[in-house]
Amino acid sequence: MSMPTLIMDHEVESHLRKIAEALDKPVAECLRDAVMQYVEDRQDYLIAARALAREEPSITLDELEQRLGLGR
Repeated sequence: MSMPTLIMDHEVESHLRKIAEALDKPVAECLRDAVMQYVEDRQDYLIAARALAREEPSITLDELEQRLGLGR
């Protein structure tokens, strides 16, 4: 599988290297983790957007917890 080339400015690269060093991880692993987090966030957003577009009745988390007897 061919991977795209990632081009970033020196400031971003410097920050990324510092984070990788602090986590004792390779830069490539930090990039993969960041991309996976982005993909998961976008998937969650798209699921939520589709749910909102259906305009179905909804309740708040507090209401759900109350209905389930999970009061805080």
